[in-house]
Amino acid sequence: MGSLYFWLAGASSAVWFAVHFFIGGRDIARPLMQARAIDPVVRHTQYLCWHFTSVTIATMAGFFFWSAYSGISAFAAAGTVLALGFVVVGVGLVIGLKESHFKLPQGWLFLPVAGLGLFGLLP
Repeated sequence: MGSLYFWLAGASSAVWFAVHFFIGGRDIARPLMQARAIDPVVRHTQYLCWHFTSVTIATMAGFFFWSAYSGISAFAAAGTVLALGFVVVGVGLVIGLKESHFKLPQGWLFLPVAGLGLFGLLP
C-alpha cells in the first residue's frame, strides 16, 4: 500500500515542481532578474536559491517515484523529510514575517506531500 502513497506523493511533488518552475519562473524569477534596483549579488543569490529550490523539489519527486518503483522506503523517507522541511519553513517563516498565507501559500502546498509520504511509511 505504501507504493500507492509514494506514487501520489511523487505526482504531487512533480506538480509543485511544474508550478514552481513554469509559473514561478514567469511571476517570480523573471521579475527578480529584471529588478535593477536590487544589488546584483543579492539578485543573483536569490536567483541561485530559486534554482536550488527547483532542484530540491524535482529531487523530492524523484525520491518518491523511485521508492514507489523500487520498494526501497528510505528514498520516500528522504522525500518526506524534505516535504516536512518545506512545510515547517514555509509556514513558520510566513508567520514570522507577519505575512499572509494566502499570498505565500507555498509551505502549505507540501503538507499533503508530507502526509502521503508519512502514510506510505507506516507499517
